[in-house]
Parts: sequence; C-alpha cells; structure tokens
Amino acid sequence: MAYDEIPPTLAEWQRAAQNPLSPNFSLPLEYKFHGGATAGDVHVGSFAPIMPIKFDGWNIINQLTLNFMGTPGDITGIRGIPQPYTGDGHGGSDGDAAGLADTFFTSYISPVINDEFSLGLGATFVFPTDEPSRELGSGKISMGPAVMLVYQTPESWTLSLQAQQIWSVIGSNGRDKVSQMIVNPTINYNLPDGWYLLSDMEVIANWELSSNQRWTVPIGAGVGKVFALGKNAIDTRIEGYYNVVTPGYNSSNGFSGPSWSIGASFSFIFGEL
Repeated sequence: MAYDEIPPTLAEWQRAAQNPLSPNFSLPLEYKFHGGATAGDVHVGSFAPIMPIKFDGWNIINQLTLNFMGTPGDITGIRGIPQPYTGDGHGGSDGDAAGLADTFFTSYISPVINDEFSLGLGATFVFPTDEPSRELGSGKISMGPAVMLVYQTPESWTLSLQAQQIWSVIGSNGRDKVSQMIVNPTINYNLPDGWYLLSDMEVIANWELSSNQRWTVPIGAGVGKVFALGKNAIDTRIEGYYNVVTPGYNSSNGFSGPSWSIGASFSFIFGEL
C-alpha cells in the first residue's frame, strides 16, 4: 500500500473532528433541546455542512447552517432567536411555531501555521429564512466579524475559542434590531479507542435587551467517540449544560431564557487529512 493510501489513524481523525478549521469536508447533524424557560421548551435541529477551499499555504473554511426549530415563543438566550417575536397570529404567547428558522453562513480565511496552532479570521451572516411574523428567527439580515483560535497538543488536548458579533442591517420594520455576541470556548481531551471528553460552552450576549436578560452562560460537559471508516470517519457526541446565568423573566416583554440544555450530534467527515 502506498504511503498516501494509508488510512488516517483514530488519533488523526480525533484532531480533525475537534478542529473546526481543519480542511476536511464534513456533514454535521445536530439536535439540541433547551428546557426550563417560563414559556416552555425549544427544539433545534441543525444541518451544518463545512465546505473548505484549499490553497497553497492557506484555506477558506465555509459553514452553512440550516436550522429547524420548534418554540412556544417568548424565549430568548438562544443564538437563533436574539429578539423573540411577540405579535399576534403566529408568535409570542399565541401558540407554538415550528419550521425552518434563520440560516447562518460563516467564512474564515485560515493560514496554515503549524500542526499545533490554527487561526481563522472572517465574517458571519444571518439570513431570515422564516417569515418575519413568526418567532422562529430574528426577521433581520445580520452580519459581523468572526474569529477563531485553535491549539492542539501532539497527543491529548484541543483548546479552541470562537467569537462572533452580529448586527442587523436590514429586515422587517416590525421586528427589533439585533446586536448579539457569541463566544464559544471549547475543551477536548482525547481518550483511547477514539473516545474523548469535551466541554463546548456557547456564551451569548444580546446587547439590545436589559441587563437582567442580556447574558446566557452555560457550564457542562459531554462525551464523544470517533469511528474510522477507511479514508472517512464519523464523529458522535452527546452533551449536557446548565445555564449558571440565563435571561430572567421580564413582565414588560414576557421573555425568559432556558435554564439547561442537552444535545447530540453526528458528523460524517470526508477527505484527506
């Protein structure tokens, strides 16, 4: 067997699966349940293909995220619904809504530095792919900067930090403007046989809301396993988080945030390492 035909090891696949800037085409599917909000629970299913473009010495890492959501409304503190809709007909306390929510697109320019450090600089965009008179999204086109740092030790650890800030630029006049920051620190520790431990905490700040509803700060962890399939791989994980800070109930707008979440994901990873 030629050298370039040798399948990657499980350890190599773990590094690729845990580095969002790895130039591997992948197809992640994710489900997340947010519970404990005053108005009810939120279900979010996501399909988020990662589409790298390779160049000599640098890469462009693109990710398109399609979100499918079910929510009773009046819930904030979640990335996809920074400003919940509370009007009549479809939104707010008038009943549940389910379907395609906002669509995200993020693109990073990532120079090839070395095997330990990865850097991505780019932009993120949010498109209101649900009708603006429902609570499944923001009703606005939003955009802003994005940055990612990844550090991987030769054996066990992967540490990463992703930060994004979006502002609404155009959209429905009946919806509030958006200013949302997402900071996502992630820790992975690899175990034998493709297993690993992780903590993937998504900290959210909605700057347009009052101070007691602005922040969502989770703490928690999960476990994952990578399965090698020849020159491809499957990455699976399950996680649980408790929000030590969450938007409290506010009688003036009826909003509140979830107190906990659980999630599971399945990713098919293609390509050469």
